[in-house]
Amino acid sequence: MKRLYYLDNLMIFLSALVVLHHVSIGYGTMGGWCYVTSQKLTGTTQIFISALTGVEASFSMGLFFFISAFLTIPSLEKKGVSKFIQTRLIRLAIPLLFVMIIFAPSVLYFIEIYNGTTQLSWFSYLLQQNAKPYTSHVWFILVLIIFELVYIGYWKFIKPRFSISKSLSDKIPTHVNILTVIVLCSGLTLLVRQFFPLGENFIGIEISNITPYIFMYVIGLLVYRKGWLDDLSRKLSITWFPISIIAATYFSLIIYLLSKYPSIVNKFVLGITWESVSLSLAQVFLCFGFSGFFLHLFKKKFNFTNFVSSLMRDNRYGVYIFHSAVVVGVTIMLEFLTLNTPVKYILACFLSIVFSYILVGLIRKIPLVKRVI
Repeated sequence: MKRLYYLDNLMIFLSALVVLHHVSIGYGTMGGWCYVTSQKLTGTTQIFISALTGVEASFSMGLFFFISAFLTIPSLEKKGVSKFIQTRLIRLAIPLLFVMIIFAPSVLYFIEIYNGTTQLSWFSYLLQQNAKPYTSHVWFILVLIIFELVYIGYWKFIKPRFSISKSLSDKIPTHVNILTVIVLCSGLTLLVRQFFPLGENFIGIEISNITPYIFMYVIGLLVYRKGWLDDLSRKLSITWFPISIIAATYFSLIIYLLSKYPSIVNKFVLGITWESVSLSLAQVFLCFGFSGFFLHLFKKKFNFTNFVSSLMRDNRYGVYIFHSAVVVGVTIMLEFLTLNTPVKYILACFLSIVFSYILVGLIRKIPLVKRVI
């Protein structure tokens, strides 16, 4: 398959959003993160950044799963099952285990030492943390491994007898088809949340959001098989993105209400109410509409490569792996400066991205590391 530079550039953009997402939570927006500064954003600024962070979270990881699935088939066809699995174990399993066992606990240890809340040695602290497995910010890698293993099982044992893609029409999905998928995904999301409410996680994975990820991964596989990428992203961008803007506005209103009236949270996260139904619909509309928009935008405006984009492409995966330490370090460093919190937040966003790329560039000079990240 010819290299699609706009997908490379889109993944660079999404990786930057991951860093900004965690910086935002570190400055007091909604969500979970290992270090939240005492110098938090407040008032309208906090609500605005929370809304942006929530909108971003509704599509960014789903789009990552879509692109990962889209690139899986040509890689699998080129390498074969055995070599594909070997390559993915190196690229996925090693970073996952490294972060879970060593890196993430070490970041937590640094935070506790800074706060003066532990007297344990580093090694004892690691043993304590590893008593209960936790994926930290690399939960995506574990979920992707599971998705890819399921697809390899299908590829190896089911596809030779029954091909799902061949049983479906080659015609580009109609708007009715797209709406049907959105409603189905929303309904299943709501059903899953009856057992795994929003905000709860299993070893770091928010099961409440797993349904859109499954849909986006499966759609990525199907879009590659059918050759729909350009036409479908254009269709979503033109028709469904404006609708998703309305959904984003409604979602932002929810963030505002939850910030002002925390007592109404359960109406949106528990049971089947109009609030929980509307939240599921809004998030799925956001996922599909914004994903289509950015795919179409990057195809039209950012389908190129140069020295800078090539350098960032090579380091983007490492940024995802190592950025947590940089974000925490930058946030703590800025606490010692006498600046307004919004200014610190803007500086933290910029410095976290720049320092993450610098750190990864240095780490990748270590022998054999390039094979992994």
